[in-house]
Amino acid sequence: MANQPPRRKKHRRWPWLVLVLAVLGVGLYAFLNAGSEAAQAMFTQETVQNRDIVTYYSFSGNLTPVTDETQTAKESLKVKEVYVARGDRVAEGDLLLRGTDGTRVYAATSGTIEKLYVEKDDPLQPGSQIARIVDYDTLEVTVDVDEYDVSAVQVGKQATVYLNALERSIPGVVSEVSRQATTGGGVSYYETKLQVDALSDVRSGMSVEVTILNQQAQQTPSLSLEALSYDEYNRPYVYQKDAEGLMKAVPVETGISDGKNIQILSGVGEGDAVYYQSFDMARFFEMQRKMMGAGK
Repeated sequence: MANQPPRRKKHRRWPWLVLVLAVLGVGLYAFLNAGSEAAQAMFTQETVQNRDIVTYYSFSGNLTPVTDETQTAKESLKVKEVYVARGDRVAEGDLLLRGTDGTRVYAATSGTIEKLYVEKDDPLQPGSQIARIVDYDTLEVTVDVDEYDVSAVQVGKQATVYLNALERSIPGVVSEVSRQATTGGGVSYYETKLQVDALSDVRSGMSVEVTILNQQAQQTPSLSLEALSYDEYNRPYVYQKDAEGLMKAVPVETGISDGKNIQILSGVGEGDAVYYQSFDMARFFEMQRKMMGAGK
């Protein structure tokens, strides 16, 4: 039988690596809490300030005319005279045409004659198309609002409509909220319409972003989101210096956030100095310390 080379023993290095990392973690944790000048320099100071914090619901859509109707004939007749042309502006009740028997047909709504389907001497039957009338002076945007946000879009509520092409905003108002939902991805959506007044450079079909007020707090104590740390139970706190100049954790109660700043309801107040570390290193070292304790 041929001699086989001796097998090499496999060295398990990961327990040593874990131990080294744990020791480093505890050492750094102790360093950061030792009150040394180097440790203090790792903290950034921020002052609690009074700010306006406002949150919004946002939706996307396109402008369409509120009125876009095709008027049809109600009875049989032969057209004797047509009094409008494509592109004409008509008001409700304006005369559109007259039949050979003297019958007169009036505009059922106000708007612009977008399409004219009849000419002189044309015969009309009940239901025959006469004209498509579009009111470009009053536009609306339709958005889908999910079931969790629909309570924020009651009829009559004000909104801001941002016109992407024109890079400016115009006011809008919720005019209709459907009571019938459509479902997608397990969530119900309600068709919601907002009415806007068309200005001279606002056109049907333009894409828009709609914002509707959600929550607001005027001149409330607040901090940047960076200033908050969280314990293992996801409870927020901030750092403050004690009488000896060492960092201590102070629990805080938070309110609404606009994605940049957050309302502080209790724990610290306007003018108070707080301190924080990027990436919340103190929490990481605290977790390392607890993991070591659990492993004993």
